[in-house]
Amino acid sequence: MNKKIMFSFILLNILIFANGIQLPTTTITTTGFNDTLIKENKNVTLITKEDIEKKNYNTVEDILRDSPNVVIQNSQFGPVVNLRGSGDRSMSRVKVLVDGVAINPLEEAMGTLPINSVPVGAIEKIEIIPGGGATLYGSGTTGGVVNIITKTDLNSNYHQFNVRGGSYSKKDIDIAVGQNLTENLYVNVAGQYINKDGYRDRDEVESSSFSGGINYKINDREKVRLQGTYFEDDGKTSTEVLKSILEKDRKAQGFDLDYNSKRESLSLDYENRVTDYENRVTDNLTLYSNIFYTNYDRKFIQKDRRDFQIPKIGTMPFDILLEDLNSTLDGKFEEETYGIKLKAKYEYERGTLVLGYDYSKTSMKRDSLVVTEEFKFSDAKLPGVPSFAQNMIPSLVGKTKGKVVNDSRMDIDKDTHGVYALNNYNLSEKLVLTTGLRYEYTEYSGDRSNITTMYGKDISGSLGGIIFPTGSERELSAVSSKVDRKFEDFAGEIGLNYQFSEVGSVYTRYERGFITPLPSQLTNKISTKDRGNIYTNSGVNPENIDSIEFGVKNIYGNTFINASVFASQTRDEIITIDQNANNPAIKTWQFVNIDKTRRVGGELYAQHYFDKLTLTESLTYVNAEIEEVSGDKKYKKGDKVPMVSEWKVTLGADYALTDKMTLGATYTYNSGYEKRELETFDKTKVSGYGVTDIFARYNVNENFVVKLGINNLFDEEYNYYESATTAIVAPERNYYAGVMLTF
Repeated sequence: MNKKIMFSFILLNILIFANGIQLPTTTITTTGFNDTLIKENKNVTLITKEDIEKKNYNTVEDILRDSPNVVIQNSQFGPVVNLRGSGDRSMSRVKVLVDGVAINPLEEAMGTLPINSVPVGAIEKIEIIPGGGATLYGSGTTGGVVNIITKTDLNSNYHQFNVRGGSYSKKDIDIAVGQNLTENLYVNVAGQYINKDGYRDRDEVESSSFSGGINYKINDREKVRLQGTYFEDDGKTSTEVLKSILEKDRKAQGFDLDYNSKRESLSLDYENRVTDYENRVTDNLTLYSNIFYTNYDRKFIQKDRRDFQIPKIGTMPFDILLEDLNSTLDGKFEEETYGIKLKAKYEYERGTLVLGYDYSKTSMKRDSLVVTEEFKFSDAKLPGVPSFAQNMIPSLVGKTKGKVVNDSRMDIDKDTHGVYALNNYNLSEKLVLTTGLRYEYTEYSGDRSNITTMYGKDISGSLGGIIFPTGSERELSAVSSKVDRKFEDFAGEIGLNYQFSEVGSVYTRYERGFITPLPSQLTNKISTKDRGNIYTNSGVNPENIDSIEFGVKNIYGNTFINASVFASQTRDEIITIDQNANNPAIKTWQFVNIDKTRRVGGELYAQHYFDKLTLTESLTYVNAEIEEVSGDKKYKKGDKVPMVSEWKVTLGADYALTDKMTLGATYTYNSGYEKRELETFDKTKVSGYGVTDIFARYNVNENFVVKLGINNLFDEEYNYYESATTAIVAPERNYYAGVMLTF
């Protein structure tokens, strides 16, 4: 860490002195027991609606960028949430929920995590639990759980209207309303519209999101809730740009990339507090059920320019190489999921027992069509052929022209059944034992195919006749495969929480989690001498993760501290080995298991309360390495897990200048990380960055608030996405202003 960060930590901590405060008492729902923060045996970070409102955030992505423990990293298709060193596997290691229903797509390659599909005005709080959740939520939680909780269950009247504007022609309108229509009927709706240009040339996006819910209290023991969401965004952006170009113009655009995403969901919840034998309502046993449906549809068209190598055709002894050939990728991704969650919570004299069953069925379709521009065969080169022979090409092919089309399709269903039990048992008044066990059965079925075809016209010359002997169309390769895999996995946990005072507790916990493979990881595409490219069963196994954690929460004078240390070991972590990754005509890949990887680290969060000043700071450290690897898998023992930032630091200050005016500042630092290049698998070091934001809030009256702010105050130059030679840049210094009406 640099000297600025260390100085800031010292400056904040020398201000600590005795001044009584109250421990946050907000109930935590993600852990299953609906208990307060001090009683949880996990490191929980809670972001409240007050935290969200003070800085004028307008997307969930921006909220999480400033949050302790969370690192937001961007792929070429969008943001991913990285917790506890999940790295380039974050999409499948960190589960993001909206009111308890996961929004992670089933596929990493073309799907993107739709974390910005929730209107900010609809959010009541966000719960972040690093490194925990396998018992309740099954596969894909070993990095942690993020639960976005909306106001649909608030049952209090509110009316909020936000208008925001800022740099890059940003326009943002956010409306949220909750109203008790009768004693038993509550309705809430929220909507958000964003229209803005991007920092880079050509970038622009228009998005609309909506959420709404109806709560109806049937009687004293039963209630039902219906809620739905809809999100759509249309955008124009571009691919990564060569760093040599960005040195001259940071706003330079890459190749065109246009996209459209739509996501809709519907969820029905029923709660029943069971009566006893005399038909009296009891608080001991509560039954819950949830039926849900989601549909996520994403389309995009991407332009590109690349060298395109066509493999040997028929008896020809050489490949054909076309350099700097323009191509267009037309991608479609659709995912439909429906499921049911059943849960019973029984509160007995010494504790609480939760029993549950989950079922979900996901149908995923992915289509990718790559079409090259029309080219002249006379411009082609023959790799490895002497120059005198190269000069003969124009006469051999004559006027023959062509284009190549690569059509890749995947249509796979995933069925998942899970049963679990989670128990909190009070060993004494202050000591609680938590135990949990989960069994999950997963079945994949479907097929995938890849066909590469070359089309010709104006065919002439002797070589043209050889390439297209029977007409203008030639199939270069065609592979297909059926997918039929089944997995049985177990997860479990055991932990202790000792509450040594009204405001302090220490805890320890062990968890065993797992990650089932993604549908695309079940199939390899390899090159053979006699059969060309073929699909084979990858044979990858689910990942199994053992983790242990120790932590403490307490108030010292005017300071609340939450600290933890952790270690985890992953067996059979899945990695991808690509060959010819940028050439669809001859691209191959393999998915393999690495024997062991390990992650160790610590997390510290502190908040200091003064009369008019509140200071916060957090420090997260993760060391993620390959511990054991057998065979030639491109990695070696001691290599870093790709895309893991070792350090994240956040600093914050809020000062009440007057009764109406509040000033604030935040500093967020993410250290660099190591990644692997697709083509060469070489290591690339990506630099870290630190960003300072300042903001002001003025309460004109109790119903009218004005907000102003500057993001990236010191104009830090950093990148959202980076490889050895290319990058997607982040914005420079930018500004915003907004007003909030509540009544």
